[in-house]
Amino acid sequence: MTQTTSLETFFLLAPEITLVGAALVAFLGGAFAGLRSGWGVSLVGIVIAMALVGGQSSDGATIASGGIMIDGFSTFIRWLVLASGALLALVQSGDLFRSAVSRLSGLQQRFSQGSTCEEAGTFLILLAGLSLVGVASDLVLLFVGLELVSIPTYILLSLKRTDAHGQEACLKYFFLSLIASSLFLYAAVCLYGIGGSTNLVVIGDRLRSSDESIGGIVTVLLPVTLAMAMAGVAFRLAAVPMHFYAPDVYEGTSPGNAALLSTLPKVAGIVVLVRLVSLGIPATLGAVGSGGIWYLTLFWQLTAVLAAVTMTVGNVLALMQTNLRRLLACSSIAHAGYLLVGVAVAAAAASGEADRSLPVIATGSLGLGGLGATLFYLATYLVATIGIFAALTYLGHRWPEWTSASGPRPPREEIATIDDLNGLSSTNPVAAFSIALFLLSLAGIPPLPGFWGKLSLAISALEIDFNSAIAYGNRRAACVALAVILVVNAAIAAAYYLQIIAAIYFRSTKRGVQADGGLSAGVAMLLCLALALMVTLQPRGLFISASRAGSDATVDAQLLPDGQQARIHDSNTSTP
Repeated sequence: MTQTTSLETFFLLAPEITLVGAALVAFLGGAFAGLRSGWGVSLVGIVIAMALVGGQSSDGATIASGGIMIDGFSTFIRWLVLASGALLALVQSGDLFRSAVSRLSGLQQRFSQGSTCEEAGTFLILLAGLSLVGVASDLVLLFVGLELVSIPTYILLSLKRTDAHGQEACLKYFFLSLIASSLFLYAAVCLYGIGGSTNLVVIGDRLRSSDESIGGIVTVLLPVTLAMAMAGVAFRLAAVPMHFYAPDVYEGTSPGNAALLSTLPKVAGIVVLVRLVSLGIPATLGAVGSGGIWYLTLFWQLTAVLAAVTMTVGNVLALMQTNLRRLLACSSIAHAGYLLVGVAVAAAAASGEADRSLPVIATGSLGLGGLGATLFYLATYLVATIGIFAALTYLGHRWPEWTSASGPRPPREEIATIDDLNGLSSTNPVAAFSIALFLLSLAGIPPLPGFWGKLSLAISALEIDFNSAIAYGNRRAACVALAVILVVNAAIAAAYYLQIIAAIYFRSTKRGVQADGGLSAGVAMLLCLALALMVTLQPRGLFISASRAGSDATVDAQLLPDGQQARIHDSNTSTP
């Protein structure tokens, strides 16, 4: 079954094409027209892309054409990518909207203004690649999208910091990313060997087939395939065993780039995991062969182990950190483990249905029980994390400390440690409140968004095989243990989050901060604060959107033999 690229395919990719077009405007305008407002161009491009996504509502239908699939899941990911991209662009654009106290002077300032176009254009390419990952239903497009996320990230890391620490961070990320991409590419080759096609729908059909010959091939290739795919995805999630780069890279780069690294690659990793797990979950009623059952069983077991180890390692490492960016890097590792819980639960639920020889679960029965819970938690994590790094970017540097009144101005020092935030509530109460709220949300304190996210993940794990005759089988015991580990780790995480809040509110300041990071970073902080408060007061809207997106992730878009697009209505996605 082939997929023909048609004019309709380009219409479906209009948001991604818009982002690439805006990137070209930033590149060419900066090089030949003297453009200096590259981040302004990026914000305009993102807003136009949002309008195009809003105009592509599928009304509960799955639209497939030329390796592109537009459904509730891909639409949710697009909105998540574009909203996060707009906030990150504001964080990165401190050189465009300058505060009263300039961070640079003379030649350095002119060079920084000139480089904003290159940075903004590269950032837009990254967003286009990430959005392409969300809509791809073909292995080739999926890999291309992942590379369009990785390669611009190298460039941004090298452009933002040219000192030794910055270049070291860039090289560490570069070499490890090459390894991760190679492993994922080998996994894609194995999936092609199983399915005989690069189309994910075809691979899923063959994987679930009851044909004994296919089942034999699957049994041999699956362990190697999943191991390599998980290693490639673990790098982007900063999950064990590919987590060790995160603290060094976050510390060596700028706060804006650290915000980018802790958010956008995680979105890519979750999308890939959801697409992989959906290979074993058919949307229509029918039997799942031995290969499909083996795939789902191996998938949830591997993911559950990674989730438990990752959240524990991340939180234990964070307890030993005093550097803020290293602490947030370890926190990011722990949150990767939380995100993996929902994916493991979804795979376990699907394998349970298939293993009991019952009709295949209908689309949407996972709901917030797995994939939807992961998507909800991902959205709340993005808001809180971007908000914290936006606040740190806005606060900028500590006040200089002169050794002599007549001597030269001492070098500027960025906010680096927890002690640098001592007494922040007395000098910058809005920033202090924002950081505290974001940290409490990440810790899972009710009624903040992070609490609802962790609660949905824990409940989804406890619901596995709840009404089954085998009430305490392997799946049930493993998922209950996973929920307990999640709760224990949330308690551990509260210790280092509250340590930062204690420094902000209960310690006296010695030097204070200049709040010279730029007005736009402050705007991004306030926007994140508003979003967090909105979800706190009314989480139902995001719950419903995440639930529908998680349900749609298992929909098979069947393509017509001539490659034309097919629109398949799913009644579950239209139920409010």
